Amino acid sequence: MLNELYIELSQFVEGCLRLVDSLSLWQLALIMWPFVFLSVPRYIVSELVVLGLMFRSEPSEKTRFRQKLAVETPLVSILLPGYNEADTLETTVLSLREQSYPNLEIIVVNDGSSDGMGEIGRRLARRGWVRYFEHRHRGGKSSAENFAANAARGEYMVICDADSTFDRHSVWHLLVEFYRPEIQAVAGNLRVRNGGTNLLTRCQAIQYLFSIGVGRRTAAAAGTLSIVSGAFGALRSSIVKQVGGWEAGPGEDGDLTTKICLAGGQIGFAPKAICMTDAPDNWWAYFRQQLRWNRSTVRFRIRKYRGVFNPFAREFNTRNLISALDEVIFEVIFAISLPIYVCWMLLNHAEIFWQVTALVTVLYIFVNVFHYLVALAVSERPQLDLQLAPYIPLYGLFTGLYLRTVRLLAYADEYIFRRSYWETYVPDYVQEQSRKFDTW
Repeated sequence: MLNELYIELSQFVEGCLRLVDSLSLWQLALIMWPFVFLSVPRYIVSELVVLGLMFRSEPSEKTRFRQKLAVETPLVSILLPGYNEADTLETTVLSLREQSYPNLEIIVVNDGSSDGMGEIGRRLARRGWVRYFEHRHRGGKSSAENFAANAARGEYMVICDADSTFDRHSVWHLLVEFYRPEIQAVAGNLRVRNGGTNLLTRCQAIQYLFSIGVGRRTAAAAGTLSIVSGAFGALRSSIVKQVGGWEAGPGEDGDLTTKICLAGGQIGFAPKAICMTDAPDNWWAYFRQQLRWNRSTVRFRIRKYRGVFNPFAREFNTRNLISALDEVIFEVIFAISLPIYVCWMLLNHAEIFWQVTALVTVLYIFVNVFHYLVALAVSERPQLDLQLAPYIPLYGLFTGLYLRTVRLLAYADEYIFRRSYWETYVPDYVQEQSRKFDTW
């Protein structure tokens, strides 16, 4: 049995090698067009930018701003909205109280929880650790965020989830990135806290390392970053009030930062501002999370803010266009290219389909290994990320098949059925107003 399997595998490998020998590089590139013309350019650009940033010294303006912050220590309001976070709220508050930045107020808003979060929040308030508010009825995360923002007294706001923990200097690292006046919001560096639980969480740890640790670093350097995750990021209080705060989600964090960009602001990234968060550890929960996140791309990029593609629209500018194109091309179009490519191959090159598939898979492994080495070189936690090395070869299958399939389902679901407007992540009576007043 093993001998027969070895013979078949040897024959398959020989077939792949004959395929490579029989075609010119240009012919091979045309056959593997999604890999060559979509994946490789994005990897190369991001890696060159990140490697270049490694050798750039800190701007003198940033050094002076850090010194100014140390002297003036403006008040920073930590917004901590939560729904049924009784198990994690106190740990998160303790992590925030251990921050090295000295002038913080922590605002906890309990969004109609039913698990005892209110009791914990009131106890923390009696200790003087937080300012505590609660909604009698659940209004959704955006409602709690806006309430906290209205109560905030700080010059800056830091938004975070009530189930996260933070490195001790994270707030400092966020604030320093405001050294440029055009920066109106700063994204933190999210990492997976439970990455060692199983294969799924390890793949998500790699996903965060690549898409946030490298991807957002690259976008921020280019001035095209357009997302501050609701899990951890900082905003100037003035811009939150100017653009009207958070609107009903899901995807409320991307919606807010898109409005900030349309108002002329830019988004920074603080790689040393580490936030540890738990990723879904079962496939169904992860599937639902990815559906919710990816529906937002269609809801906001393609529908609500489609004016960024129109040069005659008021909100149009080159930076916003590049940012939107990056998301649409490398997420939406790249996902759609998978079934198109498979059908094209079966119609035109069915006799070499499996050989080409194997070759592309091997090439993706090499590209991911190189991408991982670059990410490791700039990582703030290289010892933690070294543990992910054995799983890099599997990561291509995870992103190439599973994630792209989920994205396709999410895009089709949102484009055809507008499913995000019925998502139970937000209470139905709030969603009803969103369906009524959102601009389509």
